Amino acid sequence: MRRKPGQASVEEHPRGSGRWRVRARVNGALRTLASGLTRADAEEVAAAHTETRNARELVEGVTLSAFGVGFLARRERAGVRSVQKDRARWSRYIDRDPIGVLPVATLRRRDILEWLDRWSGLAHQTRKNALNLFRVALQEAVDRELLEQNPARDVRVHKAAAARATDGLEGVLLPQEQQALIAAIPERQRAVVVFALCTGLRQAEQWWLKWSDVQEDRVLVRRSVGGLPPKGGRPREVFLLPPAKAALASLRRRSEWVFPAARGGRRQQGKAPRQWQSWLRAAGITRRVRWHDLRHTCATSLLAGWWGRKWSLDEVCRFMGHSSVNVTERYARKLSETQALAVAATPGLMFPGGNTESHNHAKRDAEPSGFLNRWSQIRILPGAQQVSRRQREHRGNNESASPATWSLALAAERVLRRKGGA
Repeated sequence: MRRKPGQASVEEHPRGSGRWRVRARVNGALRTLASGLTRADAEEVAAAHTETRNARELVEGVTLSAFGVGFLARRERAGVRSVQKDRARWSRYIDRDPIGVLPVATLRRRDILEWLDRWSGLAHQTRKNALNLFRVALQEAVDRELLEQNPARDVRVHKAAAARATDGLEGVLLPQEQQALIAAIPERQRAVVVFALCTGLRQAEQWWLKWSDVQEDRVLVRRSVGGLPPKGGRPREVFLLPPAKAALASLRRRSEWVFPAARGGRRQQGKAPRQWQSWLRAAGITRRVRWHDLRHTCATSLLAGWWGRKWSLDEVCRFMGHSSVNVTERYARKLSETQALAVAATPGLMFPGGNTESHNHAKRDAEPSGFLNRWSQIRILPGAQQVSRRQREHRGNNESASPATWSLALAAERVLRRKGGA
C-alpha cells in the first residue's frame, strides 16, 4: 500500500507470498525497514515510523535542504525568471554543504558566517549571489514562523574581497581584438559572433530568437533565460547596426530559429558555440573571455565611440535593455583605460605647430562613417592580421601601429575638428 511522501509504504513481497515488507526514505535513500511480516504487523511498523519521524521534525524542525525544495518550487510558481540559476546555486552551495542538514529553526548568524568561509575560494560575485539567495530563503522561513529572525540579514561578503574582485569587464575586447577575432572565425560561422557583438543580446535572447521576430531594421526579443520574457517582463525591440543586418542576410533559413543547433533545433541554453575557445586562440586572445563578454564589448564600444559615433549613456541603456542608466554606468569605468590609448594614438597633427601637410592628408582620409565601416571591411578578409586599404594609406610607413591605434587616432581627429569648427 503506497503512502504519502514522508510516510512508509507497505508492500507484499514477493507478490502472492502473504508476507509483507515496510519501506521508507531515510536520509534521501529508499530503504527496507522490515520484511517477512504479516500485513497487520507491517501496518503497525509503518505507523510507528511515521509517528517517530513526525516527532523528530517537531523537535528538531525541517532541515534547510528540505525547506529549499518548497522554497524553490514557490519561486517557480511565482514566475521568478532566475529560478533555474537559483536551483543550481542551492544544489551546489547549500544541499552539498554541511549546512544543508541543519534544521532551519536552529540556524544562527555563526552558521551563516562559517558557511560563507567554506566558500571563500569562489569569485566575489558568485559568493554574493549565493548569499543573496540564502538570505531570501531565510526571510521566507521567518515569514512562515520557522525562524524568529533572519540570521543572514546583516551578513555581507568582506569588503577586502570586493576590493580584490574585478568589475566583470576584464573580458571586454578592444578594437584590435574584435578585428582579430572576426577575422579568425570561418566565414560560414562568422554571423553568429558578429550578430552577438553588434546587438549586445544576451546569449539566451539570441538562442531563443526566431525568424518570425526579425524585421528589416530590428529584431523583437521575446524570450530570455529559461524561455521567460526578458528583463522588464515585456518584449523589447533592438535596432540593427549594419554589420548585424549583414550577418542576418548571410544566414540560410533552415529552422524556425535564427541561430539553430547543428540539427536544426534550438541551441542549448548556457552553451557557447563549441569552437568559441579555439576562435579566441586563433585570434591570439589568451585571457579569459566569455561569450557574455561580447555583450559587454558592445556596450563599451558604443560608449567609447570605437565604432564611429559616441553614444550617450541613455542611448546605450535603451539599446542594451538595461533597467536604468545606473546599470550602464559600470561600462563608463572601462573607458578610463581607453583614454590613455587615445592620447598615445593622437599624433598631435592638428595642434599648433603640427605638420600641416600631414594634417591635410589625415583630414582627407578621415571617414565620417567611422571605425564600424572599416571594421566591416576587415572582417571579410582572410587572416587575423589583415587591415583595410584606408588604414594602410593612413598608416604610411609606420607598420608598427595597430588598426585599433589608427582607429582611435582618426576618432580623436574628428572630435578635435568638430570642436575647432564650432
